Amino acid sequence: MVMDTSASGGASPELDYTVELRWSAETQAWWKTRHRGSPHQIAAALDELVIRIRLDPAVARASQSGTAQVRYRAVGWLNRKVVEQTIETVAIVQLPGVLRNHATALRQSLPRRR
Repeated sequence: MVMDTSASGGASPELDYTVELRWSAETQAWWKTRHRGSPHQIAAALDELVIRIRLDPAVARASQSGTAQVRYRAVGWLNRKVVEQTIETVAIVQLPGVLRNHATALRQSLPRRR
C-alpha cells in the first residue's frame, strides 16, 4: 500500500517520509507507505498507520504467538537529504509503540508557536 499525504502549505518544512514493514522471514514488504507533508501531517499519518495495523487480520494472528518479528524501516528526506533513517527489527506487539514514538519525535521537531 502506498499512501501520499500532500502538504497544504505552511511554515513547516515539507518532508518526504517512507515507512516499510516486512515480516522478518519475508523479502517482500508487507506494508509500505509514502508520505509528503509537514512533520505534523506525517506524524498524523503515522498515528493512522498504527490504527490500520491494529485492524490487519495478519497482525491479530501474529500477535497471538507474541514472537512474530517485523523489520521496520523509516526514512525521512528534507530537500533531498536524508534527515532521519531508522531500521530495526521489533516484536509485532511493540510496533504500535515504535510508530507512536516516531510520531511524537516528529511533533517535537516542530518549532514552538508563540
